[in-house]
Amino acid sequence: FSKHGSVGHLIILRYFSREILETTAGVSLILLLVVLSGRFIQFLEKAANGELSVELMLTMILWRVPSSLELILPLALTLSVLLVMSRMNQESELTILRAAGYSNTRLFAIVLVPAALVAVLVGWLSLVLSPEVARELDRQVVAKENLTVFDTVVPGRFQTDKSGRLIYAESISEDRESLIDVFIVEPSESKQTEVFLTGQTARQELNGGEKYLVLFDGYRHIGTETALDWEISKFDRYLIRLSPETENRPDSLDTKSTEALIASGKPPELAIASWRISLPIVCLLMLPWAFLMGRGSPRQSRFIWVIPIILIQFGYITALSFAQKAVTLGQWLPWPGLFWVHLVVLAVVVLLIGFGRLGQRWGIR
Repeated sequence: FSKHGSVGHLIILRYFSREILETTAGVSLILLLVVLSGRFIQFLEKAANGELSVELMLTMILWRVPSSLELILPLALTLSVLLVMSRMNQESELTILRAAGYSNTRLFAIVLVPAALVAVLVGWLSLVLSPEVARELDRQVVAKENLTVFDTVVPGRFQTDKSGRLIYAESISEDRESLIDVFIVEPSESKQTEVFLTGQTARQELNGGEKYLVLFDGYRHIGTETALDWEISKFDRYLIRLSPETENRPDSLDTKSTEALIASGKPPELAIASWRISLPIVCLLMLPWAFLMGRGSPRQSRFIWVIPIILIQFGYITALSFAQKAVTLGQWLPWPGLFWVHLVVLAVVVLLIGFGRLGQRWGIR
């Protein structure tokens, strides 16, 4: 009998795991597509305006996949446990399991197995993969020595760089190393004068570790729109220092490994390390909420608790975010720091379970 019981237990464990993991994967995919589509539209608009290269745009989107999954997977796991438990409760599967000797504690232990797998995955994403991807993105940005307006120029379109310089190029050479028929309006400290530059071609050159846009065979016009006397000079070669255009690169602390953050001992670094550690904990501490709500009355709709559980998890994450900011600013001690929030959530869960058992003992439903 014990042999058959263990085989049946494994079958039930596999059934629960498959249902929860498949639902988690489906919900995560939908949420990830929603999040990345918004980012993709923003980056695509920047690439179309010449503010971002297509190559770096794709790199930045890929960088956001693990950082987005860090927050998506805990919510997807919570929703999947809620939906799976609600469905099984409505279809009387939980009733059959309870009749077979499966108590709520035993059922929770079964649900905990796939949840722990997701928590391990979230921990690997937040503690290991996300910092590595951020370092790789930063390395690519440094390798490109930061993008300039030359790297992101769109032929036939006026565009402005960070310094306020307006640049226009009629076309670009096939090797993408030269701009053809270039027109530039330089930002002027004095609003009374304007500086216009034209050149037949323009190239980008590196000099002393800095990038310069070099105009060839052109003219420089200095004057005002109300005056007739303009200063016009011809040049064979004219250098313009280009400022970096790259934004949305990861913060320096995001590129550090979790071990380096903890070893530093500084509040900002410890705040980020605590945030990374907190994400897999969220997966486990939200599990009792979903389990308790999911095994409610069979007459309730399986979607009735979706909005409340999302609001609870949103409040949980928001509290962690505020705690991280407080530790960063030195308003809270790094230890226990963010873990105060986890302790409060755990205490509330224990109270709910205690009241639930007390209600069952007194016959209250």
